[in-house]
Amino acid sequence: MADIAIEYAAGSHLQPEAETARRLIDSYLGDRPDVDAVTLTPSSDSVFCVSIEGDRIWCTDPREWIDAMEAVMAARQRLSEVS
Repeated sequence: MADIAIEYAAGSHLQPEAETARRLIDSYLGDRPDVDAVTLTPSSDSVFCVSIEGDRIWCTDPREWIDAMEAVMAARQRLSEVS
């Protein structure tokens, strides 16, 4: 079973973006038997990344527009690689 975490720079404008990414990942992948949970993880670093089981699989520049569907596709691809 896999835990998916969205890590984002705390104290910035990124929390709504992180919540959107969490909802999309949960919507597209949450019903898979190999996904335990999709969580938000505030960070003191200036990041916006998606991790599966602690391994960062997708990161983007948090100062630019964040395409949450890219995060979904990256998570889907990584999950299919380990299944």
